[in-house]
Order: sequence, then C-alpha cells, then structure tokens
Amino acid sequence: MGLIQNALEENGISTISLTTQPHITKMVGAPRAIYMRFPQGNLVGQAFNPEQQRSILRTALEAVGSIKETGTIMEYPGRWRGSLRSART
Repeated sequence: MGLIQNALEENGISTISLTTQPHITKMVGAPRAIYMRFPQGNLVGQAFNPEQQRSILRTALEAVGSIKETGTIMEYPGRWRGSLRSART
C-alpha cells in the first residue's frame, strides 16, 4: 500500500492508510497512516456499528489534513469492543 500511496502523493493526491501492523507500514514508507488496535481485517470497525465506522472515517479524513510530517503513524483513540470471535462473524 505504501508504494501506491507514494506514487499518488508524488502526483499531488493526499493519501492515508489504516494499519494493524505499524512496523510494516513504517518499513514500506507510507506517507501517513493510522494504527488501529483492531483485529486483522476489521480496519473500518465492527460490523453493524455505523457510529464507530463514521468515527474512523472522520478521524482518517481529518488526519489527511493534519499530518504534515511524512511517515507519521498516529494511533486511533478508539478500541475494539467485544471478543475477537465477534470480529469473525
């Protein structure tokens, strides 16, 4: 993802990624990202939780404008609620 982001950024298009693996995100050189302490594969929130999903989207869009330093990975303030089993259903 970082390679695609960098190509888009070189053409003036701001990007952001969501990650559960910040060490990998940093290694590939993503210009900006948000670290999600969520189960793998659930980066945009829990199913049937539109309030949480809107919060994640809002945070990501705001971060595109507020993160100025390349390579910054901020941490999403919310946490996964419920069991990991709920992430698989």
